[in-house]
Amino acid sequence: MSCNSSFAPRPRRVNALVLVAGLIGVTTLAAFLLVRYVPKTPNEQVSASDLPPLTTSWHIDVSCDGPQHFGGHFTPSQILFIPAGATFRVAAEPPGACGAFIEDSATVNWGADGGELNPAIRTADHWHQKCLAPKQPGRYRLRWQHAADSAVLTSEIRTARGFVTVANSHQPCSTLDVLVLAQAELHTRNGRTNSKVNGKAIGSYLEPTQSSARRVRENAQFYQPPRYFVQLKPNTVDMPLGPDFSLGQLIAFKNYRGSDGKKVYTTERHTDVFPPRPELIAKLVKLRERLQQKGVKVTRFWLTSAFRTPEYNRSIGGAAYSRHCFGDAVDLLIDEDGDNRMDDLNGDGRIDRKDGIIIGNACRELELEGAVVPGGIGVYEWDSDDSVRSHVHIDCRGYVSRWGQDGAGRYKKSFTWWPKAEFQEEESCE
Repeated sequence: MSCNSSFAPRPRRVNALVLVAGLIGVTTLAAFLLVRYVPKTPNEQVSASDLPPLTTSWHIDVSCDGPQHFGGHFTPSQILFIPAGATFRVAAEPPGACGAFIEDSATVNWGADGGELNPAIRTADHWHQKCLAPKQPGRYRLRWQHAADSAVLTSEIRTARGFVTVANSHQPCSTLDVLVLAQAELHTRNGRTNSKVNGKAIGSYLEPTQSSARRVRENAQFYQPPRYFVQLKPNTVDMPLGPDFSLGQLIAFKNYRGSDGKKVYTTERHTDVFPPRPELIAKLVKLRERLQQKGVKVTRFWLTSAFRTPEYNRSIGGAAYSRHCFGDAVDLLIDEDGDNRMDDLNGDGRIDRKDGIIIGNACRELELEGAVVPGGIGVYEWDSDDSVRSHVHIDCRGYVSRWGQDGAGRYKKSFTWWPKAEFQEEESCE
């Protein structure tokens, strides 16, 4: 009997005490959860401690290949560009904010077009949501659904998707516009890559390693043909990209010279597709802000040229490796009075290169500070009566380039407007 004494039954009163203690613990925990997490009645005030932090923005990582890069930090005022069928991951900001994107009631075709919006999952101090873009290119809209951690919610208020709307939170709804991009068909042969978008040929890109320009050869990775394109449609052409320009302005217009030889500016685009480059959009927004900080009157930029298909670029005599063909370049000026000329920015009573240099130097500052992607900055001066007198080329090629040009054709002359210690290369490869 003594060898089995350790397995003898415990007195019944000990078991009863354990049972009572367990019931008290469960009851206390249940009461705590009901008090803290069950929505308050209309007569009760919701405490800020009962709510998760308010989502103010999102960090979005986009999975794609090629020279274009999407994703980053987004607010409701921005546009997310994303390739068709690409996966992306969303993290709410600030840390601790929780929720998930759902389809906006006005555009409920996200799922129908092959997109996925998975339940949000909490990892460390962030909520993450893994999503899949629709396979059909076009414009979509997502709505942000604020949420609370469902792991501690009672079954009465838990939703089937793994998160729940916070009752009485009064948190405003946020939306995010999404432009799903079409993928180009690329075929390389004999040192040229022919590109088609939506079945239509837009021209061919030259092999950068075979360029006569040394800096193009050395930076060949920045001269790969773009793979993803937006198609302009009535519901996308006027989408705002910043405080002073819209999506449709990033395609070069078909300007020409009339029968009298004078320049005619039009609003007819030479194509309805272009490869979006978010880094260029950010650069334009920050450049405008910097100029305003310097006291320059600018409410908008006049973009005289932007994306050019390789075919159109060759037809107007553009440089073989022009950044305009890669979607990350614009020619711009400031024309607040609408006279089709650069404004007298320095107030000296003349319109010349000095006015363009003010814009160029502001862009230089941003690049030197690391606030924008480095690239080419070219200042131009013209003396014909029908010219804009001066404009500035800006791009995001990924390495520094500077140039100045007075006139065109065989009469053009170069000039230096930047510190020579910063850049001494002659090749601009505009």
